[in-house]
Amino acid sequence: MAKNIKTNAMRFLDKARIEYEALYYDIGDLEFSAVNVANILGVDLSISYKTLALKHENDLYIIVIRAFDNIDLKKAAKALKVKDLKMLHVKDLLKEVGYERGSVSPLGIRKNHVTVLDKSVEQSSKIIISGGMKGISLKVAVDDLKKILNAKVLDVSEEKDD
Repeated sequence: MAKNIKTNAMRFLDKARIEYEALYYDIGDLEFSAVNVANILGVDLSISYKTLALKHENDLYIIVIRAFDNIDLKKAAKALKVKDLKMLHVKDLLKEVGYERGSVSPLGIRKNHVTVLDKSVEQSSKIIISGGMKGISLKVAVDDLKKILNAKVLDVSEEKDD
């Protein structure tokens, strides 16, 4: 992965003058997942996040949860005060959010949307999110993300049975 590549997500942060660390990886033949990316990068899974795109009627929602968590659609819909939420179909990702599967970042989405960070972000000062291209992740301060994305922090992940 060439380290001189600038993604839309990186340009978005640069324009806002927000510091970030670009992390480069090669997933090789492994199945693409946020957990596998975190393992390749050698980073703590508790600060590694994935970005999901959902819809309610014509409204777009971008939800960021920990790599190893699953979204609770009913809990998320209730928190957002909508009747229901559906995952955006993979074939619609590029058209709706400007990113393909595996590269969806909460940064740089031009369409009107609501961004939600799962409440787990409050346990860390920085988290790792997609850099907007397979092979690039970004480590960014949570407070900066909240501010630049005008993000809501809500409880949207499934409860884990310990």
